[in-house]
Amino acid sequence: MAGILPEVVERSMRKLYESLQNRIPDTVVSVYVYGSTALNAFIEGSSDIDFLVFVNRSLTPSDIRLIEDAHKEVEPTLFGLDIMGAYIRQEDAGKSVGEIPPVPTYFDKKMQSDGDGDLNPITWWILQRHGICVHGQRLSFDYEISSEELIQYVIENMNSYWSGWISRLEQNLHSSDMNEHTVPVEQLDFAVEWCTLGMLRQFYTIREHDVTGKIAAGEYGLTQLPERWHGLIREAIAIKRREDARQYASQLKRLHDLVELLRLIHTESNASFQKQN
Repeated sequence: MAGILPEVVERSMRKLYESLQNRIPDTVVSVYVYGSTALNAFIEGSSDIDFLVFVNRSLTPSDIRLIEDAHKEVEPTLFGLDIMGAYIRQEDAGKSVGEIPPVPTYFDKKMQSDGDGDLNPITWWILQRHGICVHGQRLSFDYEISSEELIQYVIENMNSYWSGWISRLEQNLHSSDMNEHTVPVEQLDFAVEWCTLGMLRQFYTIREHDVTGKIAAGEYGLTQLPERWHGLIREAIAIKRREDARQYASQLKRLHDLVELLRLIHTESNASFQKQN
């Protein structure tokens, strides 16, 4: 087991495992966690629990309804903790979504029968190197995810999902009704943490050919980016840690600097990628 499993993670996954066993017996092989938990980066009250349930057969619509019932039973015991994951066969581990049948997923407290399950090279990379078997049979993952495949996925994500975030934040910044009194502070808090640390994780992966957690990515950014941006990066780390420390008196300046920092991370990430190719 990689590191110490937080008690809240063990308790919630045990409850899910037991509820599934009661409804679809002789079907669940293992429950694994990956993501921040597996990277020893879980922060209670801030981090989600990313899980994969490995099953020994294809799931029927009836099975999926029973799984949904299991999640409904578990949710009241989570007290605001978000869990998200997918139900897959062991032989499908390491494959792209297009190579496997539709994946039953659980996200945002809803069951979906044909989701993508967040099954991508980052998921497979973390699972193979750091995944923790919480309950059931410990599995052997013998698929191969090359660092080139990992980085290609990350740069495409940087130039689509994260580029979209930058565009939307920039539009908000230049909106005619945006001023010091109309900046939505809670939404800006979210954007500072989500975008800064999320993009720095990608920046880290492109440069170091590995995967790290959000706090570690922020600390990496402090060592790699100019000091001008350290206050905003520290603020993103503080928000993730659910601390009150803030660096800015002006919310409009904060939004402006966020857009500029994200542009810098985007540019530097693409530059590093180009140097490697």
